[in-house]
This record gives sequence, C-alpha cells and structure tokens, in this order.
Amino acid sequence: MKNLIYLLILMVFCSCKKEKSNSLLIKDTKINQIANYLDALEGLSGVVLIAKNDSILFKKAYGFSHLGLKVQNNTETKFSYASIGKSFTAVAIFQLIQEGKLSLQDPIGKFLPDYANKTARDSITVELLLKHKSGLPNYFHSKKYLNSSKSQFRSLESLEQLYENEPLEFKPNEQFAYRNTNYIVLGRIIEVVSKMSYEDYIKKHIFSAAAMENTGDFDIDLNIENAAENYTLSDIYPNRLQKTIFMGAAKGGPAGGGYSTIDDLYKFAIAFKNNKLLSSRFTNLMKKEPKSGWYGYGMQFAGAKGSGIYGHSGGHYGVGAEWRVFEKQNYIVVLLTNKDLDQGFFDARFFIEKTLSGTSQKLDNYFFTKEVVEICLDDNLEQAKILIEDSKYKISEIHLNTKGYEMIKRGFYQKAIDLFTLETLSFPESYDAYDSLGEAYMKDGQIKMAIENYRKSLELNPGNQNAKEKLTELLKN
Repeated sequence: MKNLIYLLILMVFCSCKKEKSNSLLIKDTKINQIANYLDALEGLSGVVLIAKNDSILFKKAYGFSHLGLKVQNNTETKFSYASIGKSFTAVAIFQLIQEGKLSLQDPIGKFLPDYANKTARDSITVELLLKHKSGLPNYFHSKKYLNSSKSQFRSLESLEQLYENEPLEFKPNEQFAYRNTNYIVLGRIIEVVSKMSYEDYIKKHIFSAAAMENTGDFDIDLNIENAAENYTLSDIYPNRLQKTIFMGAAKGGPAGGGYSTIDDLYKFAIAFKNNKLLSSRFTNLMKKEPKSGWYGYGMQFAGAKGSGIYGHSGGHYGVGAEWRVFEKQNYIVVLLTNKDLDQGFFDARFFIEKTLSGTSQKLDNYFFTKEVVEICLDDNLEQAKILIEDSKYKISEIHLNTKGYEMIKRGFYQKAIDLFTLETLSFPESYDAYDSLGEAYMKDGQIKMAIENYRKSLELNPGNQNAKEKLTELLKN
C-alpha cells in the first residue's frame, strides 16, 4: 500500500555517466571508500560534499540535471531541498526567542488571535509545532490540496483554508506526527513577530548571515538558473521517468521546497555548528538529542542513541536531500539528488553513514534488505526466503515495499508479486503488505488473487478504505 511509500518519504531509469571533473584530491581513506562506492552506484543523480574539520575533502556531481537535453549535474547545480527548509524555520524561531520576542511556551493564539480552531489556538505552543507534536492536520496530503492546482498556493495565507477549520488529528502533545502544517504555522508566527515576510526574514537572517548566495524559496514554474529538474518513475507509463512539476508545491516556504547548492548548505551547516546563527546556548538546545524519538527542535538525529549525528533531510517525488553533522568524527555531509529516494539517495546516505561512523542495526537491516531484494529479483523468490531464514538481520518493510512499487511502475508485475509476497511472509500482521500484494495481482490481471489479498488486508484492518474501494471495483466485473 502506498502509505508505506509516504512513510519512506518522511524518513527522502537511465544509466547516467559520472562526472569526472569537480572532484577534489582525496587523502582520507574513508573518503576513498565512499568515492569508489558512489562511482559504482547505478542510477545516482545528484551531488555529494564531504568535509572534515571544516575543510572540504570531497565534492562531486553525478548524473543529469536535464535528461531531455542531456545536461549533466555539476557542483554548482541548484537542487530542490524539500524539508531541509524546516532547518531554516527552526533557526529563525530560536533567533526570535533569543531576542526575547517569543518563547517556546507561547500558544498560537498569542500571535494568530483569529486562528479558526479554538483548541489549536489556545493549546498548541511554539514548542509543539517545532517538535511535530501539535496534532494539526496534514494539509499537504489532504484531498483538497492534492486535487487542486498547486499554483494557487504560493503564499502562507492561501494555505490557511486547508487546515485552520479542520479537526486536530490528536490532542496537543499526545503523540508525534511529522506534518508540514506545523512549520507553515511557525512561518506565520515569524511574520507576525518580525513584521517581515517569511521570505524576507529568512533571506536577511539566515541566507545572508551564512553567505548563502544561491539559495531561495523560488517559484518552481519560473526560470531558476542552473537548477536540476526532478524525476520520478511514472504511474502511467511503465519504466518511464516523468518530471514532478505538478506533484509538489509551486513555491518554497517554511516547511521546505526551496532550492540550494551543496556549497550553500555546507555554509549553513558550518554557520550553525559554529554558533554564527545562534548563541551557543540555543545552538546546543537545537542539537540536543531527545530522550525518545528521532526529531527534536527542527533537527533530526541519525545513528544509534548518542551517535552525535544531527541535521535535516528532505524527500519527495524526485527529491532526496540532506545535510548532516557527524559531531564525534568532525565530518559534515551534504547530499542532494533529483530522483526518487530509492534511486541512489538511500544507498549513498547509508553507506556514507556506515563508513564515517560505523554500523548500526538500522544500517545492517537496510543493506540486508537490499541483498534480499537483489536475490529475489536476480534469482528467485525461494532463494530470497532461504536467505531471510538463515540470517540474523531483519527485513525493512518500508524499503521492501518501496522496491515492490518500483517494480509495478516499471511494469514488472511478477517481480512485484514476489517482493510483496516476501513482505507478507515477513510481516504477516501488516495490512499494508496484503494491500500491496493485492494491487500487484490486480495489475497482473490475476483478479481472484487480488480479491483474496485485499480481503485479507481488510481482515487485518477493517478501516482500510483503499482495500474497500478496490474490492468494490473488482467484484463488479
């Protein structure tokens, strides 16, 4: 089921030539390992920067920024950075807290007294917005937003209708739910407190302060100099890449969606790490790892607990982006890609993390899942089953499910059936797994098997609306 692909994004097909220029001399053995891995990584399209002790050791571009014209990416190419924009919004909020103009415990209503939902107005604080614990609805995946032209949503005001009058998903501070809505509201608060537009504030207090000359919340339907197009596998045409211009926001904003370069994001990481944007007190507060979970004050934390790896990633259709500080090892990594997350971004990200900071259970499970998928696709389902049975590692359901949907988009329906079958065997209580298997059988024309698996999905989750709709459609025929 595509819910799992959405979860994968929350976390970020052509054989492209690797750019031979724009790589620096490498003396670090770990960087050499990474460079060799990236050179051999099929399908990678983007740019990578790695620095140590505030000195850039590696910077290289791969693949194409424009497939139609065969324009190669270069190290000055601008890429969409998706949710990395939340880093800038969080820093801006703490700048205003540092100036005494607001506090973490201030409610929304203090700055937005006309906010339609009274519970939200009175109960949701700045802190809950920063930590994605507000309960605000997810406008970004609402039917009204998805089924409308994104060109009408270029301002913060234009988005208000999508969430202000909607009920909360849960009581404030009851749970964590990553929602762009939280950071849109933070952007509105920044405008009220600073008496500037969000865009002007960020330009002056973040981008200019960090000397980021090639970063901005551009309108994506206007010409952006030296910007990469984004490509995703088509849902309509098997095994074809399509541009993603209709799939995301028309303009960047407080929740993300802007464009930047690897050099500019490196400058931001350096400025943040070295207390150039905030005092050490508030820098340390932002990079303090939470006791539970992986998200703090506008900051994500990778690796095992206490690893000292922090930063922010972003992912959407045709976009994978990340800046990370490896505090204990003194590395900074920036990774920007213009294909789907599973088309090189995850492989690059996790291999870099494993090489620089050592392995973890999450990394071991990811690379084991990758091996299982390759065995299943290259050999057969039975060999993949044996590998799973004999291994001490665990399968990653999200990554297995995503690879299955890639096979559907490529038109390889039997391969998708095999991968989703592995998913149901590994996660027998997952309604998503059976829903996905039902879809693969349906695409392959095996209607009886599709019905059987959709029914199994409904048994596990009677509220699965997708399975209900598909069964109604299938049983009509």
